[in-house]
Amino acid sequence: MLFSIAYNMLGTTTDAEDMVQETYINWLNTNKSHVENIKFYLIRTVSNKCINHLKKLKKERETYKGTWLPEPLLSTPVIENIDLKDNLSIGFMYLLEKLTPVERGVMILKEAFDIDYLEIATIFDISYENCRQHFSRAKKKLMLEKTKFQVDNNVHEKILREFLSACISNDLNALIELLREDVVVYADGGGNGNAILHPLFGRETIMPLLISGMNKWTPVAKIEILSINGLSGAAFFPVSDKSMPTFLIAIDTDDDSKIRNIYFMSNPQKLRLSQK
Repeated sequence: MLFSIAYNMLGTTTDAEDMVQETYINWLNTNKSHVENIKFYLIRTVSNKCINHLKKLKKERETYKGTWLPEPLLSTPVIENIDLKDNLSIGFMYLLEKLTPVERGVMILKEAFDIDYLEIATIFDISYENCRQHFSRAKKKLMLEKTKFQVDNNVHEKILREFLSACISNDLNALIELLREDVVVYADGGGNGNAILHPLFGRETIMPLLISGMNKWTPVAKIEILSINGLSGAAFFPVSDKSMPTFLIAIDTDDDSKIRNIYFMSNPQKLRLSQK
């Protein structure tokens, strides 16, 4: 649970692991006689460490080359002990970058972990009313009427497979049916790889890019459907080497089962870490 909180707060596994490690060291060295609720104490400790660390990370991400996307967390046998049910999707975590560190902390603890306002207020040493205001402002910044999304994993995977098939087979009509007219493509190459530096908007703009990209990679890659942050995504592995994917694709869908956002991850460092 502490890892999930830290990962959702920070967006990278290494930073999350560092925060959990620091929390553990803090627990070993603290006077435990005053601790009435161990779980709450640990959640409070890791959450505040993440808030402080996130302030530093936000400054670094302002100078990031291209679009910054959260590090994908793959559901592989290596990390099967990590419960992914509380980890937010790539798309939602990308949206959370719009928030202040405290707004993000309140949003995550309330929505992903169902912690009540009073406890969250105690965790961040703010008033109950201030806590509710942080949550309300976060929702307005994200332009969300609701924050809990119930995604049918089977439907999501079906749409993903249809999307991949349409790209590979150059089926423009199928893509038109699958993509929203205002669909957006985000790509994170981290200054490496051949990723676009800025988001691309609009179905007519991105369809040629999708088809040419798939035609380029499909002949030299093996495609696997994996769980990426709890939802189905596609990993493109070199045929000769399955130790690390060349890139990953994740999608967001709307209530009408159309694709509204597409995320490409080709940053080698993040791809390597996601398999840790």
